[in-house]
Amino acid sequence: MKEQGKIPVGKVSRAARFVKTGAKVGGNYIKHYGRKLKDPKAGRDQLDKENAEDIYDSLSELKGSALKVAQMLAMDKNLLPTAYQDKFAMSQYSAPPLSYPLVVKTFQKYFGESPTSIFESFTKNAVNAASIGQVHRAEKDGKMLAVKVQYPGVAESVKSDLKLVKPFALRLFGLNEKELDQYMEEVEGKLLEETDYKLEVSRSKRISQACRDIDNLHFPEYYEELSAARVITMDWIDGKHIKEFLDTNPTQEIKDQIGQAMWDFYHHQIHNLKEVHADPHPGNFLMRENGTLGIIDFGCVKEIPEDFYEAYFRLMSKDLIADDEALIPVLYHLNFIY
Repeated sequence: MKEQGKIPVGKVSRAARFVKTGAKVGGNYIKHYGRKLKDPKAGRDQLDKENAEDIYDSLSELKGSALKVAQMLAMDKNLLPTAYQDKFAMSQYSAPPLSYPLVVKTFQKYFGESPTSIFESFTKNAVNAASIGQVHRAEKDGKMLAVKVQYPGVAESVKSDLKLVKPFALRLFGLNEKELDQYMEEVEGKLLEETDYKLEVSRSKRISQACRDIDNLHFPEYYEELSAARVITMDWIDGKHIKEFLDTNPTQEIKDQIGQAMWDFYHHQIHNLKEVHADPHPGNFLMRENGTLGIIDFGCVKEIPEDFYEAYFRLMSKDLIADDEALIPVLYHLNFIY
């Protein structure tokens, strides 16, 4: 995949990229209506494909919160047309990576030296690249390591990017503005947390320790001395993302074992820790050959308030579901209706 030599980091340059994309989308609509004149029965499939490609190309160049929103939207199969889902899903672990000189620049800023001076080996090409950062493989003291490097300017552009994304979401996806505002407010807070890699290391160590007794889960060790505000170093975990894993035709027994491990992981977090790994896209889980599940990236963690927990699990009561007078206040309390 072609590497990216730079990222627009200023508000003006990032806004200009959105304007350019808007012009392309407008051109796609003109072509669409031209096709409709020739064939009134022509559907939107070609329009959706062209728009999805142009928007994704723009977001993948900008990276950061703009691309993260695409990643989140791709998780909801009922929200977007298939063309958008397929294209936006690439942001989970196969976005265009940054070039090596920008990685070196980040290391110089936070460690005062290049990655090849810190590690015995360090891959110049990223192994995986997502919305906020990319992963390189490294080795030190006989250990294979994964080094996640955040893209430049991501933290500083969260608020302005979301303001630029909102009109696209409203016009292209037909979302309700009130619902979108609530969604964007939540996303902004969580994205700002995700850019704090020191917070992520702290959470990762705490939650993985709290879940270590769950069968068939595997967590990496994290190395604070090799991490910084925009760099995380952890153990390398061998494994496949779910699509590639399923392509190997694993046995039903292995699939059941991994599925049970995933269930146990979330059950323990929800009911015992009252906080949950809140970014469950395929890029954050690795299926291992021995039937264990590797879990990475605790950048996005959602705490579950006690009043929400109690109200939510009241919905498990068939008596409550059958009683509209009692049910409706609970739904209002949970903001399921408003």
